[in-house]
Amino acid sequence: MPKVIIVDNSTRDAERVGKLLARDGAEAELCQAGAAAAQLLASAPAGFAAVFILWELAGPPVGAELLALCRTRWPQMPVVVMSGSLDASLATRAFALGARDFLEKPVEEKRLRGCLQRLLATHPETQEFNDLRQQLIGESPAWLATLREVVKVMAHADARVMLIGESGTGKELLAQAIHRNGARAEQACVAVNVGEIPATLIESVLFGHERGAFTNAVSKREGLLEEAGEGTLFLDEIGDLAVDLQGKLLRVIQEKKFRRVGGKVLLDFKARIIAATNRDLAAAVTQGAFRRDLYHRLAEVTIQLPPLRERKGDVELLLRHFLERNGGVRVRRLSREALTILRSYPFHGNVRELENLIKGAVIACDGDTVLPHHLPLQSMGTFLNTAEVAPANPPTDEGVDPERQALQREVAQSLPARWLEMSYREAMQFYVQAFDRRYLPYKLARAHHNITQAAKDAGIDVKTFRKRWEDAGLSPLSAKEGSDE
Repeated sequence: MPKVIIVDNSTRDAERVGKLLARDGAEAELCQAGAAAAQLLASAPAGFAAVFILWELAGPPVGAELLALCRTRWPQMPVVVMSGSLDASLATRAFALGARDFLEKPVEEKRLRGCLQRLLATHPETQEFNDLRQQLIGESPAWLATLREVVKVMAHADARVMLIGESGTGKELLAQAIHRNGARAEQACVAVNVGEIPATLIESVLFGHERGAFTNAVSKREGLLEEAGEGTLFLDEIGDLAVDLQGKLLRVIQEKKFRRVGGKVLLDFKARIIAATNRDLAAAVTQGAFRRDLYHRLAEVTIQLPPLRERKGDVELLLRHFLERNGGVRVRRLSREALTILRSYPFHGNVRELENLIKGAVIACDGDTVLPHHLPLQSMGTFLNTAEVAPANPPTDEGVDPERQALQREVAQSLPARWLEMSYREAMQFYVQAFDRRYLPYKLARAHHNITQAAKDAGIDVKTFRKRWEDAGLSPLSAKEGSDE
């Protein structure tokens, strides 16, 4: 991650600037002007990615001295001058001494971010971070912090990495990203879920075997250690590896050698290992279920993946991404009501559950818009520990007309699980829109798809009819229906 230094006698101002810079992938180090700043600069022989210096007209000429020091020792290091007053002569002097930019305090966020992006446009770590942001969906602070850790790892092709996170958080995606963006990208990336392979087969799968090594070993087989070559071996759910095999894997890491089952020839192991788990391996070590020495060997670098419930703001981005991927040209959007329900859902299965939910909704959808009743509200309600979601097919009263029965189902399926906790206006809109989804198409059909006549029959004007139709999330009116003839 690119490191920048912020020199400002106001700790509050410096921290604010540092937080803004961190959002764009820079690691900020704060210090006060004077000797402390000069010492910090001197401690970094290669300099920093950028330096932000406070320069005030009043008081000692500290800003000018630090700027001159930077220009002398690190001519290519960009320096930005900040000042509490916009003074033309000060700005002129700063640019004359080699400053790249001049910012007036308090610094506007948009101005600061634009400045940083220009300064770091060619910085290699910034480019890698931005590439990752394009590959892995998410803009929440928790997710961006994870990506910054991944960028650090990508520069070290031999470091073993332990990815820790709940099921469905994207551990394999991160492992692939580390491989794809690292020095081993041209080599193989071999993945195996240790927990899915029977205990009697896992050794053969990993190490391979010679012909006749055991019953049914009718021919020689290369194992995954061999297939990985000089690339990456991803061991998912490493916590499920049997204790006896933990010792054998530790020996491979230590000696960089292994034998196939039943074999005598030592083979070289040159791949990088990335392991992943959803278990608390530290607790497993304490309980004796996982070897301490293997844990420390595998976890040279540890990256913790945040659960989706901690990635505020990413749910909607992911929903739209998966809808675009799975909806094709037919299903194009989520209704406002469906989106509201999904925003409040905890997604205990994380990103994987979100993607599967969208796939199911696309299959259930009979138009171009996913509506609340296309969602698996019953199972979602169970996870929310609430009985407020009515059955999909509630019992009907004898003699009740079919349209009323349909409306009852529509309302029951449209109300979010915690609708009683909402404000009156929020909860009522679900009821009204469910009503409109039944009432308006019925009126339009009765009017032979003439919107003017349908609006007249409903006792509202055409503009209101159109607005309520759109708010209900109904499929867009066809050219014929939309005409007012």
